[in-house]
Amino acid sequence: MLPAGPTSAETWAKLVRQDIDNATLRQLVVELEDAKRHGDVIALLEQSILAGKSQPWMYEVLALTMEIAGRPRAQIERVLLSTRDLIPADTTSLLFLAAYLARFERFPQAVRCCRQAAELEPTRLEPYVEALRFAKRGRDTEGMAWAAVGVMVYGWGPKRSEFIDSADTAVAEVQAAWNASGDTAKLAEFNKAVTEAKRCDLHIRLEWTGAGELDLVMDEPSGSTCSRENPFTTAGGVLVHDGLGPKPENCYDEYVCPQAWPGEYKARVRHGWGQIVGKRARLIVTRHEGTPQEEREIINVNIGAEDVLVRISLRNGRRQKVATILPALHLDQKPGRIQQTVAQQLAPVTQGQLGPGVGNGGGGFPQGGSAVGYQPVIQFINEGVTMSALATVSGDRRYVRIAAQPVFSNITDVFTFSFVR
Repeated sequence: MLPAGPTSAETWAKLVRQDIDNATLRQLVVELEDAKRHGDVIALLEQSILAGKSQPWMYEVLALTMEIAGRPRAQIERVLLSTRDLIPADTTSLLFLAAYLARFERFPQAVRCCRQAAELEPTRLEPYVEALRFAKRGRDTEGMAWAAVGVMVYGWGPKRSEFIDSADTAVAEVQAAWNASGDTAKLAEFNKAVTEAKRCDLHIRLEWTGAGELDLVMDEPSGSTCSRENPFTTAGGVLVHDGLGPKPENCYDEYVCPQAWPGEYKARVRHGWGQIVGKRARLIVTRHEGTPQEEREIINVNIGAEDVLVRISLRNGRRQKVATILPALHLDQKPGRIQQTVAQQLAPVTQGQLGPGVGNGGGGFPQGGSAVGYQPVIQFINEGVTMSALATVSGDRRYVRIAAQPVFSNITDVFTFSFVR
């Protein structure tokens, strides 16, 4: 039974000091929200946090309620930043916090969270995509410069053209701003970084015409294979487009390796189905794209029942270590957009009743209500040396090629934290 309100902070402090469990507290907040008693919700949650009964959901509900009640933005920002002490130090949690800060137009702080996330996982695209969006909205020239370069370096995949268009717009804005301010040193450094980001060691495009499909399969020098089934490899290769006929604009497969191992690459052209005009296709091979040493070669391929093998050599590849394979990105859902209401934040989590969390940002943000706070994920991490081997038998069964790939892993530091029940 709700006390007749409004109620003073001292009354809520006395209630909180009693042995009240988290479920009862949540229910009380729901009833207060239903009664539109936003001031009492704020007072109750503030007293709960002061009494040491804080939970991650409290800060989120408190911030949203403060926004409804018209509290100053500075107060809301302090509440949101306080969640940093309770969330795990991982990329997803930092991007979640950045999205909340952006909701309240705290764009510099949101960009800062994205940069911290990128420090944890430098090759992950989402921090740069999110930071670029927040920096544009906040007119943060430094943030746009950093994020645009990151998007160009790591934004390979089916939506490469969209990423580059967004980054190019940001580059033009940054160049105009630093030109106007006369900051030639920053401008020169930025232009150099942009030029380097646009480099691509190996770019291969398979083109054909007809109502059919060809598949491009790339065997890389390290023993890995890039294909439709395995579009990202530890050699840094990405199959950015897998096309099919009959539309001419879709009749191509495209493989890129921005930083590639030097050595011999084997392109296998496979006939999937349908009719290929003239039973011919062509491979367009570009080496060191975006540099003065750029080389372009066109190779005609005759299509048959068997795979056609084309050997492609690459000198002076820039890759020096194995690449990290990240899940494919699906950024159609407008990453970082938060649509949660206070009621959704407080709703109990049952099967099929998960509130819409942060949109999928590049790597897959888990969606779910906040009734469980931040649910831990338990994983086993191997330490030491492991090795995988792949054996390939030649067509005449006379030779066996073995590609061995050792992985050296070492746990350097462990951070522990506990949730307050």
